[in-house]
Amino acid sequence: MADEAWVKKVSERAAATNKSFAGGDTECFRLVDREVADVVVDRYGPCLWASWMRPHPPTEAHLTSIGELAAKVGCGQWMVNGMVNRGKDPGSAQRWQSPQFPGRWQAKEDGILFNLRADTGLSPGLFVDQRANRKLLRKRSRNAKVLNLFAYTCSFSLAAALGGATVTSVDVSQRFLDWGKENFTSNGLSTLGHVFSKADARDYLALAHKRGWLFDFIILDPPSFSRSKGKTFTARKELVPMARDCFDLLAPGGEVLVSTNLSTWAIGDLKGELKKAIGCQMREGEPDSDITDGGNSAKTLWLKKAAS
Repeated sequence: MADEAWVKKVSERAAATNKSFAGGDTECFRLVDREVADVVVDRYGPCLWASWMRPHPPTEAHLTSIGELAAKVGCGQWMVNGMVNRGKDPGSAQRWQSPQFPGRWQAKEDGILFNLRADTGLSPGLFVDQRANRKLLRKRSRNAKVLNLFAYTCSFSLAAALGGATVTSVDVSQRFLDWGKENFTSNGLSTLGHVFSKADARDYLALAHKRGWLFDFIILDPPSFSRSKGKTFTARKELVPMARDCFDLLAPGGEVLVSTNLSTWAIGDLKGELKKAIGCQMREGEPDSDITDGGNSAKTLWLKKAAS
């Protein structure tokens, strides 16, 4: 039998969170955060997506409980991803799912339609802990020039474009950039006038400096670690220098969003390092009510350049 206390905590939190979003235009949100019971449970429309953080794999009883939870909150399908040490073995994966879990589906966030997939690793293509920042960017980006580095599936790009911005999305993966274009098309947006650049973000910053390009908003939300074509990226080493480079590319009054979900990097330490490197006005991003474990979710800071 699954741990009854664990089941109770997870079920109660999920039911309360799901109720708070019922009837709205957001179908993508966190049902259960990690500090509740060492499991993260997100809802993506009709699908429940869980990340298993406990030291031992889930038992059949735990999986039964996850399935019952999915049904309780109105999700027809569920998936559990085992959070293995991918640094030691990047190709390893542990996954359990309902028999009919879809390969592809769609769900809304603040009325924006996202295309989601089950075959791309530990995320279906959207990180729910950045919802507030996407909403803010959309509200403030009318007629703005926006640069989205490490764009992934271009969720920030989509929010900015729907707000009236011209957006440049940069990622090393053409597959993710094409996925981003699909997100644009699904929301009735043409990709014409927007740039989707397959490039290393560091190389693109160097090019932008050389060409003298300026942007009103820059999104710097990299993975904690990545490797592509023999080149590695480590956020702990490279995020602050890249933030400084981004700041230099801001138009007067512009802002750069700096973000990391590296759990060993406290927001206070990140703020101190950025202040020392750049010394600008900054404010923390506002988390959504469903994001309660600040240490393991995205830590975000908006850095603002003086208007003159």
